[in-house]
Amino acid sequence: MITENLSYIIGAAIVALLIAVFHYFYKSKNKEKSIVLLTFLRFITLFALFLLLINPKVERDIVKIIKPNLIVAVDNSSSIKHLNQQENVLKLIKDLKSNKALNNKFELDFFSFSDDVQLLDSLSFEISQTNISKPFRQFNELYKGKISPIILITDGNQTFGADYEYTKINQPVFPIVVGDTTKYADLKIAQQNVNRYAYLKNKFPVEVFLNYDGEKSVNATFSIFKGKQRVYSKNISFSKDNNSRNLSFYLPTTQGGTHYYTSQISYLDNEKNKINNTKNFVVEVIDEQSKILILTSFLHPDIGALKKSIESNKQRKVTIKSVGDKFQLKEYQLVMLYQPTNDFTSVFLELEKEKINSFIITGSKTDWNFLNNAQHNFSKKTINQTENYLPVFNQSFATFITDDIGFNNFSPLIDKFGEVKFNIPFESLLFQQVGNFVTEKPLLATYESDSRRGAILFGENSWRWRMTSKLDSKSFTDYNNYINKIIQYLSSNKKSKRLTIDYKSIYYANENVRVTANYLDKNYMFDSGATLWLTVNNRETNENKRLPFSSSRNSYLVSLSGLSEGNYDFNVSVENQNVREKGSFKILKFDVEQQFTNANAEKLKSISQKTEGIIYFENTVTKLTSDLLIDKRFVSIHKVEKKLNSLIDWKWLLSVIILSLSIEWFIRKYKGLI
Repeated sequence: MITENLSYIIGAAIVALLIAVFHYFYKSKNKEKSIVLLTFLRFITLFALFLLLINPKVERDIVKIIKPNLIVAVDNSSSIKHLNQQENVLKLIKDLKSNKALNNKFELDFFSFSDDVQLLDSLSFEISQTNISKPFRQFNELYKGKISPIILITDGNQTFGADYEYTKINQPVFPIVVGDTTKYADLKIAQQNVNRYAYLKNKFPVEVFLNYDGEKSVNATFSIFKGKQRVYSKNISFSKDNNSRNLSFYLPTTQGGTHYYTSQISYLDNEKNKINNTKNFVVEVIDEQSKILILTSFLHPDIGALKKSIESNKQRKVTIKSVGDKFQLKEYQLVMLYQPTNDFTSVFLELEKEKINSFIITGSKTDWNFLNNAQHNFSKKTINQTENYLPVFNQSFATFITDDIGFNNFSPLIDKFGEVKFNIPFESLLFQQVGNFVTEKPLLATYESDSRRGAILFGENSWRWRMTSKLDSKSFTDYNNYINKIIQYLSSNKKSKRLTIDYKSIYYANENVRVTANYLDKNYMFDSGATLWLTVNNRETNENKRLPFSSSRNSYLVSLSGLSEGNYDFNVSVENQNVREKGSFKILKFDVEQQFTNANAEKLKSISQKTEGIIYFENTVTKLTSDLLIDKRFVSIHKVEKKLNSLIDWKWLLSVIILSLSIEWFIRKYKGLI
């Protein structure tokens, strides 16, 4: 490279000199002394111009030192405050930030985590939920392929999310355990399972898991209260070996509406943590059950998946029948028709006669010639070929409140290829995407006609959606809720409300109270310009709050924080409209983080061993620092990059060209050579 550059530079100098000499000595008849200066100036100009065109470069080796990352993840949940470890945690962070040796060897990145993961800014220790598995999953993605050991400052107690002990972790973890690791005798309600809905004059099941930590044998009483009335009681014995009990029983329902219950196990004499001895639950008692019929002419995984999703709401009972079986359509609030063929002729006639709502699902075996003639709401001209249709969520859907549950990750549905035409007004929940092309053609649509409600899904294999949702969200809840909102809409013939609200019946202190509303105009289209107000009243103190809703896509949302425990009534109203909805909820004084009396060193030790890290305690942080500094797994990488740099700055060359040309022009002008 150097030889090549030198050859070009010498060649440029010779050519520039020859041109300058030729111009002033060969052609010019004037042989004044100034000719030598002019020749030199012309040479400088041409030589600089040639250098600018050649732009000679030199190759340089740039050595970069890439230090390994050191991730410091700090627990920002209220359990740290409950264990009185705030000062210790802040001191640990300060010591790590100010350690020069660590900063010389590592690139330190600080994060805080609780119910979410954030870059460390400030710590409040007020958040009432902890998900320790979430930072590990995010670090796996963020630091993929990099050397990034993790210092985890926490008490090891988790309140929700996947168990971090079994979460895949790609980096060595060095936990620093904060909090008392001493175990105290403790009785607690570990878990209780109760259906949210029950039926009037019936019994609903309750399942409770009770745990005991201690050495001595003890006796306790487990009770359930409805207000101040005891509705269930049982005496239980525990010992060191027999330290868990599972109770299953039924409670009666005598009145409709929302009912609040409190589960409680008696306290030990010297029990340190009494918060985990009590849990609350709520049951909504309804006086009827929706009956849904699924009709099909063949078996398919879609049918079983739909049945499981719909029956996840205990208000609903699904019956599966072959189209040739005997049944009475009048017994059902909704009939689902899976891939109708000519065998469904009598079914469509009876649905029309009895004015029963329907949900049609088509696919590769659907007889579209029959379906086009059996009903007149929509039609599809098809060819004998199938197509894959990906779902695209319609953000503007306003018939009822619904959410995007990750449809962009779902697999395509299969249906016969063709053009769909609706003969009545309809609204699409999902649009079709064919390949990379997103259309506004419906994949899942709802409609109303002649006092009947209907829906149609253009495609089979929706069972795969349910499985994908389970993998993404770790439960079937999101997908089941989505299906049940459609079923709730279809299984009722009541006229659509212009204002609908969605909320929970029970909240805990420090938890945000979220109320969602959907408001339609007189044409039953979503009205994004309305002003909605939430008025909340505390029954005990008679304190009122009035807050506006904020518009969010196809719904309105308001979030309240800082409400004290108690019973609340609320109403949602629309400004300048005589439209109003009411509801009630209860706030319980309970912080799930306070159920822990000591740090969980066992789990933290387990993940440190699995990831080839080491567990440390507050008084051994100096050893952690020295261990990280001498650990040969965490070394800097020397990376050499070859870079070509211009030998001469073009700005200087341009300045030389302008200067030499200017001087040459003035001399020539002065000598009368121009």
